[in-house]
Amino acid sequence: MSTQTLPDHVETLIIGAGLAGLSTALHLGPAHNLLVVEANNYVGGKARTERIGDFLFDVTGHWLHLRDPGIRALIFSLLGEDHFHKVDRISRIWSHGVYTEYPFQANTFGLPPQVVHECLMGAIEAARARPDAVTPAQEPESFAEWIRFYFGEGIARHFMVPYNARLWGVDAAEITSRWCQRFVPKPKLEDIVAGAVGLNAGKMGYNAHFLYPKQGGIQSVSEALADAVGRARIALSLKVTGLDLDTRTATLSDGRAVRFERLVSTMPLPWLIDTIERVPDAVRAAKGTLRATPVTYFNVGVRGALGVPDHWVYVPEAEWPMYRVGSFSNAVPTMAPPGHSSLYIELADRTTPPEALVPRVTEGLIRMGFIEHADQILFMQARHVPLAYVIYDFGYTAGREAVLEFLSARGVQSIGRYGDWNYSSMEDALIDGRRAAGIKP
Repeated sequence: MSTQTLPDHVETLIIGAGLAGLSTALHLGPAHNLLVVEANNYVGGKARTERIGDFLFDVTGHWLHLRDPGIRALIFSLLGEDHFHKVDRISRIWSHGVYTEYPFQANTFGLPPQVVHECLMGAIEAARARPDAVTPAQEPESFAEWIRFYFGEGIARHFMVPYNARLWGVDAAEITSRWCQRFVPKPKLEDIVAGAVGLNAGKMGYNAHFLYPKQGGIQSVSEALADAVGRARIALSLKVTGLDLDTRTATLSDGRAVRFERLVSTMPLPWLIDTIERVPDAVRAAKGTLRATPVTYFNVGVRGALGVPDHWVYVPEAEWPMYRVGSFSNAVPTMAPPGHSSLYIELADRTTPPEALVPRVTEGLIRMGFIEHADQILFMQARHVPLAYVIYDFGYTAGREAVLEFLSARGVQSIGRYGDWNYSSMEDALIDGRRAAGIKP
């Protein structure tokens, strides 16, 4: 429990000291009367780094893309451009016992000939069936059908549909396609053909290049933001347990109350509604339609170098309990002590106790070439994220809009990946905070 002295009244109360909350506070400026309240005892939210011995682990992959000039300038002003490695992505898919380049849909070369044939013919048939120019209204609403519309049955069956079901925790037919426009590469048919015969040399996708701190993990970014905001303006280990929007009062977990003129929340949207007094039944019903999938992952310390260079590998096949294996130390060696390596392993199996999956995960790491034998593994510690991916099902848009409209009408800004209930990046969170502060890019 925090013993920090808090103001009784602030102009702006910010719930959450993740990237969106810290960005809001920083962009409001040092003269603004504000308070950031954070339930955890650390800043950063999901953008945090955990130390296990001499190993550093983020909450799975937290690679930084700084495309917005203003956000890029801000981060470099706080930490210096030299704080970051500029990394060219190394990422592949493990399926049918072989590695292929990412993205799968443009790199089927190396798969068994029958699989390549199915993928290639499906893509050709899909291209023939599509209009020359596709408007958004012509795109299938179902993500599963969107995949088939653009890539065909073979690519859908051998990677896109099973992988996304493992990632999201629900069948791709339950998800709308509206989330994916920016995140799923759509190669042209000629690129798919070239990739089937091994001629694609360029990297596709929004994450072809990224930045990552040379030291300290992604937490170093969160700490720099918090320092710039001012630590005295951030109250850790305090949860907002009640909100009265009529009196503009927040009740905190230690019993104290803070009055505010303006509220900016990065709390997960359903949790925020549960915290507010006197919410209309229709809004509570809309809140109940919002879904997110949890993720359990392993932080793994490894003796020696890894046998593959990848920063992350996608695993679409159901025989393995993990859907993605990544390595911070392959991108930035300082994330592991000298002579060692690190892995994070995201589990598709969300029902089996993680300790029961360790033997099969270990077998997979050996089969994939990450390690040669099991005794290279120094530890494999499970961590759980209760809300990992917001599910864009067919009730998503109506439910989310009803909740956000209620909050907006009551003068509440709900921002960030979970506050806005969307699929977004760390940079998006920083942009959300800038926007909440009323700063134009």
